[in-house]
Amino acid sequence: MYFFYFIFLVVACIAITYLFKPKNEENKNEKPEKKESNAEYQKLNRSYLIVYSLVVTGDWLQGPYNYSLYQSYGLSLEKIGWLSVCGFLSSLVLGTYVGSIADKFGRKKMCLIFCLLYGTSCLLRYVPDFYILLFGRVLSGISTSLLFSCFEAWLINEHNSKGFANSLLSNTLTWAAFLNGLTAIISGLIGNVVVSYFSYAAPYGVAVIFFAISAVYIQLNWNENYGDTSAEGDKKEKKEDKKEEKKSSALIKGISVIFKDFTILSVGLIQSFFEAAMYIFVFLYSPILEEAHKLSGHDDELPFGLIFAGFMVCIMIGSRIFNILTQNNWKVITISLPVFLLGTLSMLLPIITMNEHILYWAFALFETCCGMFFPTLGCIKSEIIPEEVRSSVMNLFRVPMNAIVVIVLLKISSLSQEIQFIICAILCALSFILSANIHSKENAKAKAATTEKKDN
Repeated sequence: MYFFYFIFLVVACIAITYLFKPKNEENKNEKPEKKESNAEYQKLNRSYLIVYSLVVTGDWLQGPYNYSLYQSYGLSLEKIGWLSVCGFLSSLVLGTYVGSIADKFGRKKMCLIFCLLYGTSCLLRYVPDFYILLFGRVLSGISTSLLFSCFEAWLINEHNSKGFANSLLSNTLTWAAFLNGLTAIISGLIGNVVVSYFSYAAPYGVAVIFFAISAVYIQLNWNENYGDTSAEGDKKEKKEDKKEEKKSSALIKGISVIFKDFTILSVGLIQSFFEAAMYIFVFLYSPILEEAHKLSGHDDELPFGLIFAGFMVCIMIGSRIFNILTQNNWKVITISLPVFLLGTLSMLLPIITMNEHILYWAFALFETCCGMFFPTLGCIKSEIIPEEVRSSVMNLFRVPMNAIVVIVLLKISSLSQEIQFIICAILCALSFILSANIHSKENAKAKAATTEKKDN
C-alpha cells in the first residue's frame, strides 16, 4: 500500500514540475545587459544551491540514526532524551549568540565555521562516551542555528547587492526547498547502504565529507558579505550608528529591531510557531501510524523508510506549488494563509480519526504545507528584515521555537497523543492568525495608496 502511495506522489511531483515549468522568454531579442544580468543570477543561483544541497545532505544523513547509535553505545532512554533536549537548548542559548555575530564577522566566515563545527560534531559521534556525545550535541545545536540563518542571509545580501528581482529570489528559495526534500531521500539511501556495510556511526563520517566539500566550495566561490550599515542616512546618522555599535551587540540591536516593528515580530512568531509544530510532528507521526496500523488488524511492521521518503516528496511538491502560485502573481503573504490553514486541519485529523489511510494523507498534506512554507517565509523575511541585522534577527526568530520544542520534549511522556496534536494544531492556527493580520494590513495599505492616487 505505502509503495503505491509513494509511486503516486513521485508521479505527481514529476507531473507538477514539468507541466508547470516557467515559460522561458526568447533570449534572442534580449538586450546584452539583460543577458549579462541573467548569467550573473544563474551563477549565484547555482553557487548557492550547490552549497545548500551539500550541507542539508550532511544534516539529513544524521537524523535517522541518532537513537540507534546511542542505543548501540548502551545509553539509557533517559540519557538519550537528554542528548536530544541538549541539542535544542544549545541552539536556543549558544546558537542564537554565535549566529548573531555573522552580521559583523562575515556571513561567509560563519558558513565556514558551520562546516567546521558540524563536521567536528559528527566525528565526536564515534566516541562512545556520554559527555563527549553531549558536547557533540552542543556543537550540532550551534550548527543548526547557523545552517538556518547564515546561508540564507548570505544569499539575500548577494541577491540584493546585484539588484536582481524579488521573483528571482523566490525562484532560488523554491528550488532550495525542492532540493531539501530530494537530498533527504538521497541521504536516506546513502545512510542505509553505509550502515549495512559498516556501523550506525558510518553516516556521520559520510556527513563530514559533505561538510568538507562544502567548506572548500564556499572558500573558492563565495564572496564575503556583512550587515550593510552604509546604505542610508547622512554622515551624522552614520557616526551615531558607529557609537551605538560600540555600546550594543548585534544581538541587542536585533532584539530592538524586532520589538520596534510589529510586522517583524509577527513574522518571527509565525516562523517559531509553525517550525515548532513541525519539529514536534517528527516525534508524533511514527507511533500514531503504528497504532493505527495495529488497530486496522495488521501485525507486520510499517515501512517507515518508504513513508519518510513519501513525506519528502510532498515537500518537493509543496515547493513547486509555491512556484506555480508566484508565477500566477499571488502575493507571498497570501500564499501563507492556505499553508497555515491546511496545516492546522491536518493536525486536527489525528484527534478525530484513527483511520490509517486518512492519517497518512493528513500527514502528507502537512509535509506539502512545509514545502510551501520554507520559500514563503524566506521571501517574507528577505523583504522585511533590515540587512545590517539580518543574521541576528533570523537567529532570534528561532528562540521561541527552540523553547517550545524543549518544553514539549521534557513533558512528552506525560502528554497524550491527542494533547500533542492539539498543541501542533494551536501553533499552526496562531501562525494563520498572525499571517491573516499582516495580510489585512497590507490590503489596507494598498487601498489607502490607490485612494491617494485617485485624489491626486
